[in-house]
Amino acid sequence: MAETLMRERNALRARAGETGFSMIEMLMTAFILAIGLLGLCMLQTMSLRAARGGTSLTTAVHVADAVMEQVEQEGRISWQNMISASPTTLPNLEYITLAVGAKVTQTFNQHGDVSQANATDPTVSSQLFKVTTTNLQNVGIALGTGQVSDYLVQVQFAESTSGAGVPVQRTVMVTRRILHG
Repeated sequence: MAETLMRERNALRARAGETGFSMIEMLMTAFILAIGLLGLCMLQTMSLRAARGGTSLTTAVHVADAVMEQVEQEGRISWQNMISASPTTLPNLEYITLAVGAKVTQTFNQHGDVSQANATDPTVSSQLFKVTTTNLQNVGIALGTGQVSDYLVQVQFAESTSGAGVPVQRTVMVTRRILHG
């Protein structure tokens, strides 16, 4: 009986030393947790960069489309003026009057509006998108005196920086064949 009590006491002492976590186990757990949290932080950073790049690309496409719509509108106005019984001079045409190979360059801000250098708001005065509109070629004559021309709108912008800190240049291009007077 005394022997049994001694065994039970020794077993209790042995189990008492095994309760809880050792310092090494705690350090390993903290290390593994830190690596996991660091991975989540990098994933969040990458997703924010991708979202910002998607926004810039979407705005660039909208800017290119808006400029091309302006070119088409000028083409329609000049065509209607040409076939009109009493044509008038159209002094404010900016794109249709371009000679073949000639270019018009504009800058747009991050909102997709023409940037204004004298604005106090930096988002309005910023020059994020460089837009170049080019008359590529005159394809032919339409209905006697009208003209069919190919136009190119090219939008260049710098997206986020690469790993070396250099801005990544991206380009969006839209081409259309325009009937004009």
